[in-house]
Amino acid sequence: MADSDAVVLLHDGYYYTKMKNVEDEEFPEGRKKRERLQEPEGLPKGEECPHYPCHFKGQVCVFCYCPKYPCEDPQLGKWIVSSQGDVIWTCIDCRLIHKNRIAEYLRDHPEATIDELKRINAE
Repeated sequence: MADSDAVVLLHDGYYYTKMKNVEDEEFPEGRKKRERLQEPEGLPKGEECPHYPCHFKGQVCVFCYCPKYPCEDPQLGKWIVSSQGDVIWTCIDCRLIHKNRIAEYLRDHPEATIDELKRINAE
């Protein structure tokens, strides 16, 4: 799958696809959707999940949806226009939250910041 064909699963079963390269485009703050995503109930974790792997094969699925979404860290994601025309944060290429060490740390320290998680990841 090419990067431009990346698919992001958000809540309520809606799939949002990247429509165009908007890496350098600035969006008005009022257009950016920043809703927190809720963990889906009853969805199996890991390889039994119908969406596995949503980021990469072998990923850790402690968190189905990142509790830091949208982190707005340009090293971990970017704003895109969804197929619905909404401006959403995509973290399709982010691996941080799906690494075992980071997932365990965040489970034990839910108040941890993205910078803190990145620092731990670099150690």
